[in-house]
Amino acid sequence: MELGRGLRAVELTPADAEAVTELVRACELEEGGIAERTLEDTLTVIGRPSFSLAESAIGVRDGDALVAYAAIPWSRTADAFVLPSHRGRGIGTSLLRWTWDAARALGYPAVGQSVHERAAGAIALLRAHGHELTYTSWILEIALDAPPAAPVVPDGYALRSFVRGRDDRAAYQVIEDAFSEWPGRDPEPYDDWLAETLRRPGFSAEQLLLAVRGEEVVGALVLVDDGDEGYVDQLAVARAHRGRGLARALLEQAFAITRERGRPSCVLSTDTRTGALGLYEHVGMTPRGTYLHLERPLR
Repeated sequence: MELGRGLRAVELTPADAEAVTELVRACELEEGGIAERTLEDTLTVIGRPSFSLAESAIGVRDGDALVAYAAIPWSRTADAFVLPSHRGRGIGTSLLRWTWDAARALGYPAVGQSVHERAAGAIALLRAHGHELTYTSWILEIALDAPPAAPVVPDGYALRSFVRGRDDRAAYQVIEDAFSEWPGRDPEPYDDWLAETLRRPGFSAEQLLLAVRGEEVVGALVLVDDGDEGYVDQLAVARAHRGRGLARALLEQAFAITRERGRPSCVLSTDTRTGALGLYEHVGMTPRGTYLHLERPLR
């Protein structure tokens, strides 16, 4: 990497998780006014078996301070952050080129980044280097000042909590099958999914809600407790069981659990690939951040 005086590229270790988290939060505050990243998010990413810090992440230090970071945390997707104090020095361009090389080495045919719609500098940099808009995503929230509506479960179905050792594979499969309908998405290994859910710091069984018909798992929702709010990390209903209100019932149950835990709000992320924005707005959620995903093919 071509870096200016006093800057050096460094390999990261798990001990850098807190510094990476604080760097990302500083950038999020600068661009969107809200820091979304948590330490648990960072630990979850680096704890996935398919993720290698040596191959899929890099840091930039100014002296001892971590001032920039890039990674390929998911298939075809890159993260890159530079502290506001160190922008305009070519670090972002160097990290961008690093993401191409790293993604290419991992065998991905393309790589993209999601950036806040107000991050004009990042958007201009990506566009100038061949990245084009592929989808738009939103972070939505709902205030839980009052008890949410009670879930209405259609006849023949029920909601229940996950049972470890019995429902692991079934919950994974209903989520994986639904998410695999997105264009360009690569399959997620089962062990990676375990790292993101059951092995995430602080996970408890009530955070994985299931919709069932008899013994068959037909829907699942993963709820993360982010400390200040609840976060719906994954929500899926099997194709054959959609249109019956199961997704809405799972959401309303998640809102109720979040409120019972004393959290004032619940949030989630969706994008134009899912077609679910209308559902979330219908249950009272509103956007608090809009992001653009710009992707570049790798030749």
